[in-house]
Amino acid sequence: MKQESRIVIIGGVVILLFITVVVFTGCTGTPRPADGTVSGYKSNISAINDYSMEAVRVFSSGSSQDLEIRYKRPYQYLIKHETGPGGRTWTVAVQNLTYTRFEPASHTADILPIHEPETCFPPISDPNRLAFPVLFSGDYTLSDSGVEAVNGRDAYRIDAINSGPGNYFDEGINGSVRIWIDRESWLVTRIQARDSAGNLKNSFEVKNFTTNTGIPDSEFTITYPKGTKIIHPNQFCSTGSGD
Repeated sequence: MKQESRIVIIGGVVILLFITVVVFTGCTGTPRPADGTVSGYKSNISAINDYSMEAVRVFSSGSSQDLEIRYKRPYQYLIKHETGPGGRTWTVAVQNLTYTRFEPASHTADILPIHEPETCFPPISDPNRLAFPVLFSGDYTLSDSGVEAVNGRDAYRIDAINSGPGNYFDEGINGSVRIWIDRESWLVTRIQARDSAGNLKNSFEVKNFTTNTGIPDSEFTITYPKGTKIIHPNQFCSTGSGD
């Protein structure tokens, strides 16, 4: 009888452990706190020294924007925009804390020194700052919805509800933001933001990317054709500059 009782007790403990694992690994479909994923993101993102990616951004109006993005630590950043098929294009580059924006259609280029890059131009201080306000701000309530595929690659999905004054993705108060983080590279590869009524406000999806390929500094230098008008405002993103 003692042996049978021991078996019953052990069996009960095993069942209890199984139920506990099921509940806390999210098998019930209930979202879990995202602390573990955010911690992994913070500890792994520093391993990215440079990346190249192609992406598409869609706005609430339905218009889209094709993007080519390059990044290199510590303050090298370049992004080429194209709005719509054959539409307006421009190139933005940051090199050695100088912001440059060139628009071929108007033959103009803005050149501005950057002050306080950590707060003024976040992408050049964090290779994946696009997700920063949601992942680390107290204005968002986070939950973890497990792993999903983005373009054939496994990604962690984080759901967030805007519970404060922040409005980084134009989602507004009580709006929702979903972020997918690639499990291998820890790059954000998809974002979807909706307002409190469920209307899509912004989406961002990476079509392909490479990391740590040793991008040369020359990639972040913009050259202008003859006749380009160079504009020199006071400075970029500095308090009271009026830019």
